[in-house]
Amino acid sequence: MQLIISGRGVVLTPSFRALVERKVEKLTRGGAVPLAVRVTCGSQRFQRTVRLVARARRRSLSSEASADHLLTAVEGAIDTLCRQLREARTRRRRARTRRSPVDANAPGA
Repeated sequence: MQLIISGRGVVLTPSFRALVERKVEKLTRGGAVPLAVRVTCGSQRFQRTVRLVARARRRSLSSEASADHLLTAVEGAIDTLCRQLREARTRRRRARTRRSPVDANAPGA
């Protein structure tokens, strides 16, 4: 998995980058592993914003969270993205189980 961490108006220390890498590992525990994750950290007057974009084989998912502290915003965005990945996985499972290869009422069945 490729991880890109960037900041706009905020200094990202190596220790913060290591924390973000460890938090992003949570995304790989689910079923589908994202191919690339982009983390963009921003700072405005009294608010820190984090935007995550995960690119998988079939789609791209994104989440955004704002908080007083940057790490709290990262945790919120990762939780939202984990929920989106989990829901996408269950949608694919439901779609597979609903399809039936042969209709029971068809002649010759």
